[in-house]
Amino acid sequence: MTNQQLIGVIDVESEIVKFSVLNHSGNILLDSYRPIELKKPYPGWVEVDAENIWNAVCTTINEVIVKLELQNLSKDNIKIIGIINERDTVLAWDVESSKPLCNAIHYNDTRTDTIIRDCIQNCPKALDDIEDATGSKVTSMFSGIKLKWIINNKHIIKQPASMENIKFGTLDTWIVWKLTKGNLYVTDITNASRTLLMNLKTLEWSPDACRFFDVPISLLPTIKSSSEYYGTIEETHLKGISIGSIFADHQAALYGLHFDKPGQIMSNYGDSCAVSCIIGTEFKRSNNGLITTVAYKIDKEPAVYAFEGWTSVGGKAVEWLKNNMKIVESDEEIESLNIDVSDVYFVPAFNGLAAPHWKPDAKGIICGMTHFTNKKHILRAALEAFCFHTKDVCVAFEKDTNIVPSQLFVDGLYSVYNNILSYQADIMGIDVISSQMTDDMAIYGSAKAAAKVINIELGSHEWSLNISKPTTTEEEQKNRYSKWLKAIRRSTGITKPQPNQTIADNYNNFSSNFLSTAYLIAMMGMMVFSDKN
Repeated sequence: MTNQQLIGVIDVESEIVKFSVLNHSGNILLDSYRPIELKKPYPGWVEVDAENIWNAVCTTINEVIVKLELQNLSKDNIKIIGIINERDTVLAWDVESSKPLCNAIHYNDTRTDTIIRDCIQNCPKALDDIEDATGSKVTSMFSGIKLKWIINNKHIIKQPASMENIKFGTLDTWIVWKLTKGNLYVTDITNASRTLLMNLKTLEWSPDACRFFDVPISLLPTIKSSSEYYGTIEETHLKGISIGSIFADHQAALYGLHFDKPGQIMSNYGDSCAVSCIIGTEFKRSNNGLITTVAYKIDKEPAVYAFEGWTSVGGKAVEWLKNNMKIVESDEEIESLNIDVSDVYFVPAFNGLAAPHWKPDAKGIICGMTHFTNKKHILRAALEAFCFHTKDVCVAFEKDTNIVPSQLFVDGLYSVYNNILSYQADIMGIDVISSQMTDDMAIYGSAKAAAKVINIELGSHEWSLNISKPTTTEEEQKNRYSKWLKAIRRSTGITKPQPNQTIADNYNNFSSNFLSTAYLIAMMGMMVFSDKN
């Protein structure tokens, strides 16, 4: 049996769970993953069964242990565990049974829109104060507003429970609770900074924010740093191994990249598109539509802050072209795409526009088409939406800080496509850098932080970097970006907000007659569209 020291990382997303072990060089030695199915029971609702997530965690751990044994290794080679998780997804569970009281509410869920509209209309001053303290915008994405919804709708959870018997948490809190058999009720500072409940100046739960959202502060988990000794695992085949890091996935990638200087920028090309810009160790507010978040905090070191902007639809727009519109048949079409720049622009505002535009009423549009437009132009426009959104954030960042970005690092599933990186370089006019780690930079960052707790320094010398350089003039960049902004403006004002009906009423009264009618209308619309084409 070899003495090789390994670091394990549990990666918990709402659609996929992965367990990886990394070697001393920082490379993934073995991994296992399981897909998770999202539930969409009503318009605007997006949920996931938290028990399915936990079962997937157990399964992937078991599979990796078996793979280790086939390589003359064992669980004993794993010295410490890191945990990363999808941000903003939240749930409640029963203390006694550790069973979820409801499905976890996904970050893309918009059932709280009515609550938010009421807050904007009735409590604008209090809302401003909360946004000032938390560095965020009160939107349906953040978990604090979802917790308010859960508390307000206790009558639809799976079993009755008094408030004292309920625990609330994002996915990191839930998984740590399960791994430690309820001995640890914690969250890390990167996840807490995304809740609308943490004061980013004090780095503690905000009594004012908790009071505003009707969330009892006494029932919230303890906020910890992103890297420290948390405790020991009591469940699964990892029993006896310590937990050394907890991170929101996007922030873990920032730490993995060694980002600690103002002006360093990363864009994640995943299902969504999130762009983070490091601002240093001092809390600041953006005046140009970005939110402030904690990039990371390592043990007792100062917290590092970042400005962030994002769109909830990035790669999901490509999936929509593939699954709904049948414009894309395979992923190979993305890599082989060879089509010149056109005036087609795709704003994938399926859930409105988030930072820095903040247009919740925006709808997805494709504009600029002519008789000569074909499916390749539309696919390119969908891929360029990653790039234009990234530029939106960088423009806002430059206005806030007077720092002109000199290069951009990209990671995420879609960062493997060289043509997207070339589009980004030409739209931004700066070098765009990606690494072979692609979607695994967050895993590396988590492992690096966990290893630090036991004085192991992970290497990164085997990475190979890909650099895309711009080929456009400054005039061309300005011209295309101005057209993108016109497309953004056209995506708003298309529909009016729905009347202020409570989501609980929708839950109870959403009738089969309505669904049948909607189905018939949709089918008639498809027939008309088909006849015209």
